[in-house]
Amino acid sequence: MEPLVLVLGLAAAAGDLIGGAIVAAPRRISDRTLGLLMALGAGNLLGVSIIELIPESLAGVGETAPLFILGGYLLIHFFEHVFAPHLHFGEETHGETVVDTHVTSTAIVGLGLHAFMDGVAIGSAFIASPALGVIVFAAIMLHKLPEGFTIASVMKAAGTGRSWALTASAILAVATFIGVIAASGLGTLAPYALAIATGSVLYVGATDLMAEANTAEGILNPLMVFLGIAMFFVVLAVVRVAGIDV
Repeated sequence: MEPLVLVLGLAAAAGDLIGGAIVAAPRRISDRTLGLLMALGAGNLLGVSIIELIPESLAGVGETAPLFILGGYLLIHFFEHVFAPHLHFGEETHGETVVDTHVTSTAIVGLGLHAFMDGVAIGSAFIASPALGVIVFAAIMLHKLPEGFTIASVMKAAGTGRSWALTASAILAVATFIGVIAASGLGTLAPYALAIATGSVLYVGATDLMAEANTAEGILNPLMVFLGIAMFFVVLAVVRVAGIDV
């Protein structure tokens, strides 16, 4: 496995840990700042999934690629609603409703699969093209902090201590890195994994993060979505100017 993809996997995993640490710390980032970050991530993920990942999946898999993309989208939808219902990206403050171990364990399962697919997206994209892997990593990083933030806040809302909040975010970090490692062993199946991961990335951007971006009134959040898309095009342009094929 290329050392760079291992570094990217570790960096993405660190995003979950940082998100969890923010919740566990005495001081945390404001809800407004987190909302702007999620809007930025929504735009970036939309850009990378529609402009890069979908065409790459079509090239690698062929005319059946949309079925795998749809399958990846529905897979995350199913697990989030079955194993992590009523969760959203952000701090969970309704402690009176999120109180038992069943809720925390199912949240870890649902978001754990989500994190695993993040890793698969990075790893399989890197197999298709190292430059594409870096672009996908950059987009995914923008939502890793909210992901760790979410699972840690669920643990705190359930009445657990700081150590359990950090442990939960560490589980997501490990799931992310395992996804990167798993993608490297897929061989000829890597294009299919990329197509499934594309559906997962599209779900996170268009459904999870966009829904959170839409909760705030005013023009700032929509502008951040457009900024996120613009960031994707800037990164893509830099990569192409550097003469790297993607």
